[in-house]
Amino acid sequence: MFGKILSIDLTSEQVTVERVEHSIIEKFIGGKGLGAYLLYKSLKGGENPFSPQNPLIFLTGPLTATTFPTSGRFVVVSKSPLTGIYADSHAGGAFGNELRKTGYDAIIIRGKSPQPKFIWINDGKVEIKDAEKIWGLSVGKTIDELRKITNSKAHIACIGPAGERLVKISSIMMDKDNDTQRAGIAGRAGLGAVMGSKNLKAVVIKGAKKIEYYDNKKFNEVSLAAFKKVKNNSFIPNRRKYGTSYWVEPMNKYGYLPTRNFQQGFIKDGEKLYSSYMNKLVKRHVTCSNCPIRCGKTLPLNNTEVKVEYESIALLGSNNGIKDIKDVARAVCLCNDLGLDTISTGNVIGFAMECAEKGILKDAPRFGDSEKQRELIIDIAYKKNLGKILSEGVKKASETIGEATYKFAIHVKGLELPGYEPRTSWGMALAYATSDRGGCHQRAWTVKLELEGILKKFSFEDKPQFIKSVQDERAAAYSLLLCDFLPFSTEDVLSAIKYSTGSNFNERDYLKAGERIWNLIRLFNLREGLSRKDDTLPGRMFEDKLILPMETNGKKNIVLSKEKFEKALDDYYEYRGWNKNGVPSKEKLIELGLDDISCYI
Repeated sequence: MFGKILSIDLTSEQVTVERVEHSIIEKFIGGKGLGAYLLYKSLKGGENPFSPQNPLIFLTGPLTATTFPTSGRFVVVSKSPLTGIYADSHAGGAFGNELRKTGYDAIIIRGKSPQPKFIWINDGKVEIKDAEKIWGLSVGKTIDELRKITNSKAHIACIGPAGERLVKISSIMMDKDNDTQRAGIAGRAGLGAVMGSKNLKAVVIKGAKKIEYYDNKKFNEVSLAAFKKVKNNSFIPNRRKYGTSYWVEPMNKYGYLPTRNFQQGFIKDGEKLYSSYMNKLVKRHVTCSNCPIRCGKTLPLNNTEVKVEYESIALLGSNNGIKDIKDVARAVCLCNDLGLDTISTGNVIGFAMECAEKGILKDAPRFGDSEKQRELIIDIAYKKNLGKILSEGVKKASETIGEATYKFAIHVKGLELPGYEPRTSWGMALAYATSDRGGCHQRAWTVKLELEGILKKFSFEDKPQFIKSVQDERAAAYSLLLCDFLPFSTEDVLSAIKYSTGSNFNERDYLKAGERIWNLIRLFNLREGLSRKDDTLPGRMFEDKLILPMETNGKKNIVLSKEKFEKALDDYYEYRGWNKNGVPSKEKLIELGLDDISCYI
């Protein structure tokens, strides 16, 4: 039965095993949902994210390590030091599968060790071991050394120098890009710094336990049918050939691609960022565990390899005036080895570049300077020079620098925006503003539907209800921990849950679980002081006209209407059953079975 948690207290080095009640699994499923529940219950509100009380939670889902396609993902949940609110960061690769094969469905890590440590889990046996000799090493060297110490085939989640120094845009890195299987990155919201605050360098795992199914025959039939859907889906060949870099060219062509710190929606002469150019350089196509899509693309670089994705191309490339994928790959490789989130790092460097352009920061690099960008990446990871200010994230950096830089500090709730311009995609504008962890494209992605005309461009028409529905569905899917790219139906998923675990979810129960998870996270964030004023966008989006690459829908440039945005936010709250301040109503909490959380009733 799903719900076995390994609990580790680094202060006392006490290791225990906990069982989550079946009723909680029925309410929150696993992954994101279970993580939100455990985080809410672990904290009372107002705790410093770097305090020993803040838990770091690694979670799988009920389908993880099964034969269902794309079931190799997992999630890390904690309170973010970057935003001060709820954070989950999802990753692919092989770590999630291996974790479940150790016999545990999740690991919750509390406390703080007085000296650097790493955790070694070998088929259920747990050891907390000294990490003094590997503290300070880069991600690549850390993984090499730990595999020598433990097992050459172990899978490893670790931090680099950035996480050790509590850089608030630091990542947790899983394995390496030159491994046989795809590496993973829990990149967003600074959870690498939470790991560093506990003096925890790495979690190393090796498992061999088999996953037991409620009905093995039926589950295999459902999995096989899902694999056939992947094979027959018309868009999968593009994903398999180009990966996420496929989107760079259309985003540039139609004005969605952030450029010069979101001053433009396109980069001129950016063809060397396109998938058609990048594909000529690709060395390998890599995949996560049990995934037939194989969307990961690695490029050769200095006797190693580096996986390059759309978001890195957008933020470390076009956003900063960098026009060659080779220069982007060098920047990504540095971020990966130092343990930095490429989205936040590219965003905050773009901010510094605009400060240089405006004469505010004389020692910052200029747009297009790839060499200085790499130097600044190193300074951010080691908190040196200007990098010390930028290591706090763009919101805090703007507050420190002042001079009205808040207007072009591109974030929501402290989390730097990813690679889709919200003035071109008004759906993304509302999705960013209402995201549970801050500026995020993964809670609801409206871009493709706007491009195809299914959702009206430069309009909020039909979007509040649509975004609410997608956010609920994604919250449920991220609790199962299946990939965004899997072309599945809710019916496929419900059958997989039934024959894997024996749980009988219907579609209403499944989507209601997603809505419950979303509302619980809202309660967590409200407890931390979040309010309607935080469900907004940077000043630039409402005040500065975006330069578009061509006349689009009769427009040559565009500014987002603040009045229409606020009306859409009102409508969104109404669809959610929240009041005008974004607080869930008593009736909504009772409906969702969250009425035991009494401080908002």
